[in-house]
Order: sequence, then structure tokens, then C-alpha cells
Amino acid sequence: MEQNKPWWVSTKEFLPDEGEKVLIITRFGTVTDAALRTYLHTGKQKICPVLFSPDAYKPNEDVKWWMPIPEDGWHDVKNEPPKEGAMCLIMGMYGKISSAAWKRPFGVYEPEFMPFSGFEVLFWRDMPELPQGVKLHF
Repeated sequence: MEQNKPWWVSTKEFLPDEGEKVLIITRFGTVTDAALRTYLHTGKQKICPVLFSPDAYKPNEDVKWWMPIPEDGWHDVKNEPPKEGAMCLIMGMYGKISSAAWKRPFGVYEPEFMPFSGFEVLFWRDMPELPQGVKLHF
């Protein structure tokens, strides 16, 4: 494996360390950042569930792939916008990372990150190569 090259890990192989912020591919066809958390008993369950927070995604069910967040390759969107049609990871003011496509919606003259029209994006980077068979929804 090349150094600094992004790599996806199956949640069936192993999970990230608890509390480590990573990228996940959700069953909804999006890439976002999340951290694994152990939740307390509610009285109805016999074991403490381990979920990807903040959205409570279940490993192996809602999330099948995860990877460390790439540190390199980020660009300032004001100085260096992506090529039109590019699939990207985007980062906003508070560090939230999501998948998006840089494209021109119908009737708009300038491209923007979709599906987050109006969301203030500060940084972007090319989408890491996805695992075989994975398709994102935009």
C-alpha cells in the first residue's frame, strides 16, 4: 500500500478505534465523517450498541466501509475550484466532511457543490477511489 494513499476498510474486517473521527460510506450512498461510540444500556437491550455517531449508523448494516480521513490533497475552494462534474469530499467551517459533486444545477450559471446548494464550503479534495461496486448518490 502506498504511503498517504487513501484506503477503505470493510467494517467486517475491523472497526476504527472508539472516538476516532473517520470517513464512512453509508447505505444511503454518501460519504461523511463519523466516530464510533459505545452507547449505554436503555434497559431493553442486552448489550451496549456500538454505533457511528452522530447519526447512530450501525456497523455492517448502515456502514460497510470506513477509512482514515485523508490529510493531504485539500484545496481552498475560493482559490482553486474543482473541475466541473468532479466528485469531491467537501469541508465546511466547522470541519464537517461530506461527499458532493461540483456541477451546474439547471438554470444556474455557476457550478456549486450538489446536493448542498447554499452550504458554505471552504475546502475540497478529490474523492478517494471507492471500493469496488460502491456508487454514491448525488
